[in-house]
Amino acid sequence: MNKFTSTGAAATAAFLLTACGGGGGSDSDDTPVVTPTEPTTPVDPTPDALTIDEGFVQYLTDLSANVIIPGYENLTSEAQDFFAGTQSFCALTSPSSGDLDAVRAQWAQTNLAWQSIQWVGVGGIASGINPIDFRIQFFPDSSDVVTRAVEDLLDDPNVVTADFVATQNVGGQGLPALELLLYPDNESDSLLTATDAAKRCEVLLAVAENVENISTEVLDSWLPTGGNFQEQLITGTGEFTSIRDAIEELVTNWLEHVESVKDDKLLDPLGTESPGIIDISEHFRSAQSIAAIAANLDAIETLFVNADGLGYDSILTDILEQDEIAQDMQSAIDTAQASVAALNADFDSLEQALSSDAGRAQVNVIIEDLRIIRDFISIEFIQALDISIGFNSNDGD
Repeated sequence: MNKFTSTGAAATAAFLLTACGGGGGSDSDDTPVVTPTEPTTPVDPTPDALTIDEGFVQYLTDLSANVIIPGYENLTSEAQDFFAGTQSFCALTSPSSGDLDAVRAQWAQTNLAWQSIQWVGVGGIASGINPIDFRIQFFPDSSDVVTRAVEDLLDDPNVVTADFVATQNVGGQGLPALELLLYPDNESDSLLTATDAAKRCEVLLAVAENVENISTEVLDSWLPTGGNFQEQLITGTGEFTSIRDAIEELVTNWLEHVESVKDDKLLDPLGTESPGIIDISEHFRSAQSIAAIAANLDAIETLFVNADGLGYDSILTDILEQDEIAQDMQSAIDTAQASVAALNADFDSLEQALSSDAGRAQVNVIIEDLRIIRDFISIEFIQALDISIGFNSNDGD
């Protein structure tokens, strides 16, 4: 069931929401020798006490409990706050630029929450005729689908509601549509001064509520009280044929995400010459492209170290005795993160970077860093873990 797509399509503040650390132990039923008067408590086995298959089960258990579900919980919480913020803003009779900036800041928080969990390609996020990840973020968008979808909503003579938005073009349903409404291409379309500001607020509210509804739906699909996809993942049942199949699917998601960041978010906008092709980059209107990429790199590391749970770093080192591969992988991720941090420090936006020879050189460095990560995952890493993945390189490089 492994499959790889090139869209990358389809959330955490970039620097606040990323889980780090990893390589920890796991719970077991073993108990220490105690005197009759002492309470009996479980002990954590060391990773080298686990077999590779037991390590996979522990990885999936920890990842779902400590990364995936909390990631969707955070996305839902931020989406709820954003919807509440839009309600307050649109209730104002004469909103100020400060009021608009507050709504924009909450949109950025919601978007970064999505960027941190964007890599997941299994479970509720991939269900339905129109995959939910496209509904949250239609990207890449080389044909300007988002603009046309938002214009259709603005032109609708009826009251636009969240239920109506959910049935319309996916380009008008999610975070990019909200970004366009908050950061319009023309100043005359600003929510503060546009002649149709009331209609724009109506659409803003409907799309914001739709994003909240979608995020709640995806979270529910993972919880025991809902679809309980977590159980399928950690037992290798339902959508999966085995525990190893679940691992292979997630590694494919991981690799796909690396490729999407490299190609869709950097290589394609870079173009062949200055100033690049900024209008196909992610979040060019809000200048949040670099922040989103930083969140993506942090998520890539989280997948490796598995937050505070048993990570691939510990599996490689303590179970498989592949210390060098673990160290090289961590080093490659660290290097890419440092390169993104340097770009963020030197330039206010990706647009500014792509218009500069120095910035373009830095973007090329990040692209090469991501190629190295991709190669580690697709060669040394999968060979060490003895797994197979469905993967085709986007650009053939």
